[in-house]
Amino acid sequence: MAEIQFKRVKTETAGEFEVYIQGNIEAGRFICLTYHDIGLNHTAFVKFLGDASVKYLTSKVGFVHINAPGQEPNAEDLPDKYNYPSMQQLADEIPQILTELGIPDDKQILGFGEGAGANILVRYADKSKRQVIGLVLLECTMSTASFAEWGQEKVASWNLSHHGMNAAAEKYILWHHLGNYGKDKLHVVKNYHENLYKHMNPKNLAAFINAFCSRDDISNRVKQIRCPVLLVTGDKSPHAKDVDKIFQLLPDKKLSSIMKAEDVGGDIKEEDPKKLGESFQYFLQGLGLIADVPMPRLGRSASLGETSREKRSSSMSEMDHTL
Repeated sequence: MAEIQFKRVKTETAGEFEVYIQGNIEAGRFICLTYHDIGLNHTAFVKFLGDASVKYLTSKVGFVHINAPGQEPNAEDLPDKYNYPSMQQLADEIPQILTELGIPDDKQILGFGEGAGANILVRYADKSKRQVIGLVLLECTMSTASFAEWGQEKVASWNLSHHGMNAAAEKYILWHHLGNYGKDKLHVVKNYHENLYKHMNPKNLAAFINAFCSRDDISNRVKQIRCPVLLVTGDKSPHAKDVDKIFQLLPDKKLSSIMKAEDVGGDIKEEDPKKLGESFQYFLQGLGLIADVPMPRLGRSASLGETSREKRSSSMSEMDHTL
């Protein structure tokens, strides 16, 4: 796996961001920009890229992993007077972050986001249409929080702020990522438990959850997406219906696809990284971004292989299926 470099970037509006660079971001015509969900950080993407199905990609593709303020492992408390950025403000900071990293304006960007991070990248893509050439969106939501979700998030945020990491907050975060999981997901639950209690700053996490809870509707932005999109969800995900709605609003379904993975809750990276890795590679090939890579077979989902640039117009819409 490629060496990971740490960078601290300070922006005018939102303050400091911790960014991790994996692979060579100077070579090639594009980079992959990742943005994480609540309760996670860049390590979730680094772990995924270490899976056997995709680990070679870091020698061919440069990845830029952005951590939302205060969400990096073992973070110090954000200042008491710090005003946590909104989802839109987090998206608006991305161009300055890339500039500070020395990434030129003509470098093409492939966005790879999950949950809150996917929402942020849709907003970024809306304002950077010439630069963003594709989006991979895991468990993306476009609507405002429902009353029930808003209540759950507010309770979780309050508990985190006043009691630190606790069982009630953990329960909400596990539901957000895994839905109503069974015993077969206990190994994933264990990983989340360890990360939340050992590495996440609860006060900072509460602030990020509040920002996500207060998000505005981005359906009009989804309607304006012009680049190819790969939407990913699980058939047991609490966000599956939201992902379906996003796909229906995309203006050109021949350029985009939706993957709904069987027996997967809301975190395919942890639950079935091979399945995500295969789909991710086919999507990159369909964009003409990678070619000389070993492509594993998808078994039941072999139709995903027909995503080359020549076949995209006839096959990309056929990727709307359940694996």
